[in-house]
Amino acid sequence: MSKEEIVKEPAVIVAEKNENMAAERAVITLSTGVKALLTPVSASLIDEVTARVKDPQVPMWMNEDKGREEPNPAHPQYLEDLATAERLRGKAAMDALIMFGVKLVDPVPEENDWLEKLQFLEVVETRELSKMERVFFYKKFIAVSATDIGKITQLSGISSEDMEVAEGTFQRT
Repeated sequence: MSKEEIVKEPAVIVAEKNENMAAERAVITLSTGVKALLTPVSASLIDEVTARVKDPQVPMWMNEDKGREEPNPAHPQYLEDLATAERLRGKAAMDALIMFGVKLVDPVPEENDWLEKLQFLEVVETRELSKMERVFFYKKFIAVSATDIGKITQLSGISSEDMEVAEGTFQRT
């Protein structure tokens, strides 16, 4: 039997795959200059957080000709509420990608210059934040850019269409 005909053991195949994946998840410098480890985020987590944002109820209108109420999906307020729900869904997906897909190599800076600026702009509430909130806000507003989100979504196996929606949301938030 030649070497080419020898079939690798399943454990070896898995180990090689994991080794390749680990190499892909090596520490990188994000586009903002912050060092991080990027990891895939499960599709079920993204689905769970986005499913929490419900679409608004379609308004009804009285169709006098038919003598009954009918849905009015073209109502301006409904369309606005639908767009808001879609934006919130994209934001929820983005937040999950940032929270679970980025592990900072260095701790969040102790000086609060970045936090004070966010609070001044009313992006973050002016109150004492938990450690997790500080890490999340630092990742979301300082460390991770739209370019970096693209890398995380690609690593997570998210479609290019979903990535475009997510990046559009990231740029608006």
